[in-house]
Amino acid sequence: MNKKIIILILISFNFLYSFSQQRDTIYGKIKSIREQLSFLEENQQNRKLFSTEGDYGHNGFMNSEYTFNRFNNWWYNTYWVHYINYYKEFDHEDRVLKEIWFNKKQDTISYNEYSYNQIGKINTHKYYSYQESNSSYTYDKNNNLIFIKTISEDSSYSTQKYKYNNDNLVSEYEYYNSDYPKEIRRTEKYYDSIGNLVEIRNFDEYGTDYGTLYNYDDKNRKIKIINHSPSIWIKTKKGSRQKRTAKGTNQISRVFVYDEKDRIIEKYSYNPDFNDRNTPALYKKEKSIYENDLLTEFYYYDGKDSITSFKRYEYDKNQRKLKETFTFPKYPDNNQILVFSYDNHEFPTKLIYTDQHSITKVEFQYIFDNKNNWIKQTKIINGKRLFEWTRKIEYSE
Repeated sequence: MNKKIIILILISFNFLYSFSQQRDTIYGKIKSIREQLSFLEENQQNRKLFSTEGDYGHNGFMNSEYTFNRFNNWWYNTYWVHYINYYKEFDHEDRVLKEIWFNKKQDTISYNEYSYNQIGKINTHKYYSYQESNSSYTYDKNNNLIFIKTISEDSSYSTQKYKYNNDNLVSEYEYYNSDYPKEIRRTEKYYDSIGNLVEIRNFDEYGTDYGTLYNYDDKNRKIKIINHSPSIWIKTKKGSRQKRTAKGTNQISRVFVYDEKDRIIEKYSYNPDFNDRNTPALYKKEKSIYENDLLTEFYYYDGKDSITSFKRYEYDKNQRKLKETFTFPKYPDNNQILVFSYDNHEFPTKLIYTDQHSITKVEFQYIFDNKNNWIKQTKIINGKRLFEWTRKIEYSE
């Protein structure tokens, strides 16, 4: 598989992971959890686009949600892996006290520690990545967050201020950073009579900045997103440039279509037209088809209404995914077929991964504790035990 195909497949999985996430409910009262991926063969590591990348791949460690999503998707739906290595600690109300992420050498790359006030809201947040910072949180009499101050170890600081309307919805937000004392970012939010957000206005030191408007249907479903720019594009002898004006310009960005169950079944995405950037142009359409409350087909179209790729899903009577086909009509060398097998739990025990280059057999072995939570998964590729995902759970009861 050449590098171009690898990049295309990785990008495709990043966009579509939300359709393929494995449920992973943890049973019992958790005090702490420690998860880590181990490589059983030294020359079989997590896949990267380039060899010079860090342990968490091309984007590095971004945040826990992104890492969880990517790791789970690649673990269950491919024959390669992402990386995961963290410790998380909870209090008796299931609130996070500590969350620490590590690299393969067990060095800390992200450290978060929280304390809470009497009503359970964050009081302080200690964070460490490249340098240490400490944040304190202040609330009003309605328990609305009104002020955050973050001080870094180099003595620089930032502040975030919030104001609320009579419905306790954020009406104004202001951000200040001592490293840029002349720059103050301010945001205003406007709502309709029932609390739907209808407009976001951003301001910088020059006045009105970029903003967003939202339209809703009579069922209060968001149907349009419109982007506001403080500038318009004007033609010059050498091409074009932006010019700031009093009114700026509004352009459609997204349009949503819903079914009778309020699910988005069509999504239209727009960008400025290449030849006239003051005019929107459709560049992508997405279409979802459901049967028996399960997503069975998903289509990508380009701006000319031509299908660029589509996915189809099949399920068993327990709503577990049995088969997934990923088709690129114009690039059939990138087509993929995934076939899953199960035992008496929700996790797959086998995956047959087929593309135009090979058929790869993936097996998953599980060990569960006495609360029916898995504590070890082993991923076997074509008969070779390559990856081990362990989870140590400490219970508070």
